[in-house]
Amino acid sequence: MTRPKPNAPRSASRARDAVLRLDAEVYTEAAVERTCRAFAELATIEVRGGKRQWTVRFTEMAPDLAARLPDEFANHALSCLMVDR
Repeated sequence: MTRPKPNAPRSASRARDAVLRLDAEVYTEAAVERTCRAFAELATIEVRGGKRQWTVRFTEMAPDLAARLPDEFANHALSCLMVDR
């Protein structure tokens, strides 16, 4: 699933890609999807699922977000797990 950032300009001011891997035994598909929707305005997000892990690729994000966006995504997904209980 890919969630493109609306009206994302392609320019040199964009940060390079970031990749996050999440343990599929911990992070549910619902939590990852909910987090994708919440972060859709911040980056283009592509998620690939497997039996063991989710691979989340972030592109088209502002450079000031690049360093912390993957960690914030993981934290948000964890919080979704607690809410969905």
